[in-house]
Amino acid sequence: MTDSSTVPGLTRSAPPGYGFFLSQLLSDREQFFAEVADGKDLRAKIVHALVTLLVLCAFYGAAAGAYAGPVQALSSAIKLPVLFLGTLLICFPAFYVIQVLVGSRLRLAQVLALIMGALALSTIVLAAIVPVALFFLLTGANYYFLELLHVAIVLGSGLVGMLALHEGLAYACEKRGVYPRSAMTIMQVWAVLFAFVGVQMAWNLRPFVGDRGEPFKVFRHYEGNFYTAVIYSLRKLSQGGSREHTPPAVYHLPDDLRARYGLAPVDSIAKPRP
Repeated sequence: MTDSSTVPGLTRSAPPGYGFFLSQLLSDREQFFAEVADGKDLRAKIVHALVTLLVLCAFYGAAAGAYAGPVQALSSAIKLPVLFLGTLLICFPAFYVIQVLVGSRLRLAQVLALIMGALALSTIVLAAIVPVALFFLLTGANYYFLELLHVAIVLGSGLVGMLALHEGLAYACEKRGVYPRSAMTIMQVWAVLFAFVGVQMAWNLRPFVGDRGEPFKVFRHYEGNFYTAVIYSLRKLSQGGSREHTPPAVYHLPDDLRARYGLAPVDSIAKPRP
């Protein structure tokens, strides 16, 4: 009796493994986009992209937080995946609904696979640049330089991912006819929105690098916003400043008031040694 698993037409091939997913994402993205447009192995692609995002974001977050010690490294390793996934969770519904309204024939799983693949590519770029970040950390770069360096790296890797998403949607538009050309402009606007939401969320989740001169806190709340913080770091870096904390100024009563209350004159108070 013939096993049904060997009958032609009844065999079901297993989805490609994780290594194949990485190979496609890095060197054969056209085939990756074609399979997404055809709805092939979408679940496997989404799962592989999610694993890549979680592991490599945590890896980069730990490298960024290592400046302030192991506790900050652990905190940043948790917060960076939250940053990426939280931004996606906020921005994805609007993107998908608008695509449907303008005539896209991509299903929800297909759109999610494209975006998750783009974010996975961004995290691969992040992980590849970790040795550069560690080099500057070990060679004595100061807090402001490292802060700006990590901002530039994360923004640059995000740009790589958004370009890959644009490439994938363009392929779906031109080769498969399942994505309207008019929606490409909407995608570009959404990419800018994604960046703004990500920046604001990163500001709310700070610190990632951490300050050696302050006690560890999971979240710090400073006044201002991300852009004023970058300008401040640039100014301090140009002045050669380091992250040092000066004690607050001490206010002394005038000598006549001190004499009225029987206090010693200011000049007689012993000054602390430097």
